[in-house]
Amino acid sequence: MTAIVLRGDAAHLPLPDGSVDLICTSPPYWNLRDYRDGGESLKGQIGSEETPQEWLEALLNCTREWMRVLKPEGSIFVDLGDKYSARADGSAKRSGRRDHAGCMAPVRNARSLGRAKSLLLLPERYRIGCVDQLDLIARAKIVWSKPTALPESAEDRVQTAHEDVVHLVKKPRYFSAVDEIRVPHSGNAHARRKDGNLSPKEVAAVSAGHRRGFLPENWENPLGKLPGSVWEITSVPLIVPADLQVDHFAAYPPELCRRIILGWSPSGICAECGEGRRPVASSVRTFDGVPREDLPAWADPAAPRRTPNGAGHWR
Repeated sequence: MTAIVLRGDAAHLPLPDGSVDLICTSPPYWNLRDYRDGGESLKGQIGSEETPQEWLEALLNCTREWMRVLKPEGSIFVDLGDKYSARADGSAKRSGRRDHAGCMAPVRNARSLGRAKSLLLLPERYRIGCVDQLDLIARAKIVWSKPTALPESAEDRVQTAHEDVVHLVKKPRYFSAVDEIRVPHSGNAHARRKDGNLSPKEVAAVSAGHRRGFLPENWENPLGKLPGSVWEITSVPLIVPADLQVDHFAAYPPELCRRIILGWSPSGICAECGEGRRPVASSVRTFDGVPREDLPAWADPAAPRRTPNGAGHWR
């Protein structure tokens, strides 16, 4: 496998239209760090805008560019953190957070989006903008729980120990391979109904062969259950080959990327049509839903999907 690193502007990607299967990114949060080059602030960097509204507009413009290069069946995952508003008098203060060069990042005009001490709700505003302005589908929100979150000075609220990762898609049908990241069944699921506890109507349906009982073996996926929306993943320092010359103090933990890549990026691409390789599953069952080795001729999957007497459909 070959990895190619391209450096460029997130608002002007050096990629053709509809060429990307998966976008996984964490743009700079508003007013948190001052990224520098040669001791000087990088001009036009995202996060340096004067107001949160300008930051949201810049981020949505970048998202339009990501939509351009994304395939119709592709996915976008965006990790964003929030920030608190400035003091009630609106005067500037120091945030207490240092950038890569050790410089304090000033708090700018944050009052326009909330009262003093209030969260600005920037991740929520971005997600709403993606749906309302860009017509994207917000498919899910993953909570990245950090068991080793940085300590905070606040003493009148809970510690911020998570970030939100939103899953965005362009169309209702998109590439997914969640079987690759299923997790073992916990064994403590809610009590399931047995055949003896069905209503009279349900009992009649089961007896007639039109419906199977609510038994665990009838609806638990043998590959495991779907991963939940809360992922507890410990932050780790960035480790890259020395020749890449990359330095970053807020890098993704590899496990977060691993789950997203396995679950929503194809393992291969067809050279003829450009479609991603989808997971392949196979199952053979008789009409009553019981797996059999000695299938009769009429149960051949290639045969018409009806029982010998024509009653009911193949399961």
